[in-house]
Amino acid sequence: MVTVKRAKVVIGDVSYDLRVSSRARNVTLKVNRNNGLVVVVPKDFDHKLLPDILSSRQSWIDRQLERFEALPGRFEQDWPPVTLALPGADRDFTVSYEHVPGDRLRLNQDGDYLTIALPENYTDENLAALFVKWLKKLAQQHCEKTAAELAVVTGLTYEKVAVRGQKTRWGSYSSRGTLSLNYKLLFLPESLLRHVILHELSHSVHMNHSQEFWDLLESVDPEYQRHDRQLADAGRYLPGWLD
Repeated sequence: MVTVKRAKVVIGDVSYDLRVSSRARNVTLKVNRNNGLVVVVPKDFDHKLLPDILSSRQSWIDRQLERFEALPGRFEQDWPPVTLALPGADRDFTVSYEHVPGDRLRLNQDGDYLTIALPENYTDENLAALFVKWLKKLAQQHCEKTAAELAVVTGLTYEKVAVRGQKTRWGSYSSRGTLSLNYKLLFLPESLLRHVILHELSHSVHMNHSQEFWDLLESVDPEYQRHDRQLADAGRYLPGWLD
């Protein structure tokens, strides 16, 4: 469980939201239109160090504030993310950012903590692409594991799992036995991720949507109709920066 305490703080001319997190390991700064500057610190952090930290990051803070003013829309809300909640995989990640020399964006994972190395010339688009690349890798691992478990339980079969970034589909099943799944399923409730996999696995028996198909799906997913209704509105679970 993550514990976060929030307070509005003013140091000199700098006003920011201070958040004390029991999961944070490092001081993290982010800027968004709703809250302005947000500072996340570990639980036992010495707050006397904050003025010097903010002073050293002032040019970055100014650039980010200007960027949000000039580029509303896709990256306006909660960007860059300091947490990634992925219900489909039943995991929450804490994200911190470090400014580094050079021109290469890098992501390092340590358990449920992500550290992003930000070069001076990074763009929001490149940072979003880095997250997507990591999400696809995580989705591949999780979906392979989940599909294997469901195949054992149901007796349904497939040849391989392929994770992609489909624009209009959550999943599909090919005549060659390829189970294709959308990495964005990680942002959906786990019940919906499993529903999509069961739906597609049912096509291993019926490559259509005949009554026989729906009967089979109901036998392995008794609440499939409710899940289908929920899936129709599943876009609300997705952060705007994915598109």
